[in-house]
Amino acid sequence: MGPALAGVLAGALAVAACTAGDARPRATLPAAVTFEVEVAQARTDRVARIVQLQVRNTGPLDVTVTRARLTGTSVGGATDEGRVVEADRMRRLRVPLDATRCDGAPDADPGARVALDVSTADGRAGTVVVTPTDETDDLRRIRGEDCARAAVAAGLDVRLSDELTVREVDGDVVADLTLLVRPVPGGPHVRLTAVRSTTLLRPPGADVDWAVDVDSAAPPADGRVVLPVVPARCDLHAIAEDKRGTVLGLRTEVDGVPQPVFHVAASDALRGALYEVVLAACGHPTGAGG
Repeated sequence: MGPALAGVLAGALAVAACTAGDARPRATLPAAVTFEVEVAQARTDRVARIVQLQVRNTGPLDVTVTRARLTGTSVGGATDEGRVVEADRMRRLRVPLDATRCDGAPDADPGARVALDVSTADGRAGTVVVTPTDETDDLRRIRGEDCARAAVAAGLDVRLSDELTVREVDGDVVADLTLLVRPVPGGPHVRLTAVRSTTLLRPPGADVDWAVDVDSAAPPADGRVVLPVVPARCDLHAIAEDKRGTVLGLRTEVDGVPQPVFHVAASDALRGALYEVVLAACGHPTGAGG
């Protein structure tokens, strides 16, 4: 979306504010206060459910953004993180997301809007509402992941055990990672059909992902699914700078309907143990990763 379209709603709403202890209204913002906003989510922020608002000041005045609110049909959140945004400059605001609403159509337009509470150096203040861009469709992806997780959790509890068993197979180090699965009484019929490899972990042999078949109607008797794990790569910088290598994607079906991939993350303890295994399997000194 170009500047003209992005600014259609910029400046659409200017709300008079009052100074503390003073009932007299402050002057409203001039129409020249405009913004372009892009929504994006860094891979490192996915587990924490935080998005960034990349706010570009397209007007001629320096302003202070005192609050930002992201709203939409299913995903939203707000931040009181204050930032000065100079004219023709961009600043990033980190917005923690509220709980996702899953009552709409899965492929519905996210309907995103961003409301920025802003003030100028001469005391004018108000709210500017902008329709943001979302170049990588992060809001739709977040909605899909969150709602898939909720749908699956209604029928099958799935989590990673902190237990990690390490063994040697034909001279190679293999770690056994365990998924704990437990049906939820009265829930929908859930099948777990695959676990995706990561940038750091993969199954032994030629398989790309772990093929599994867990049925909530006939779960494993011990409630455990063991995933043999070997390193997907051994370059030290990839291990030391890893962000998502211990977050596993799950492919599932709920009442026969395939769901978007959602993820389960290793705990801090398990993540550390997995790094140690990868380092040892790759022949690196342990203690050098993550």
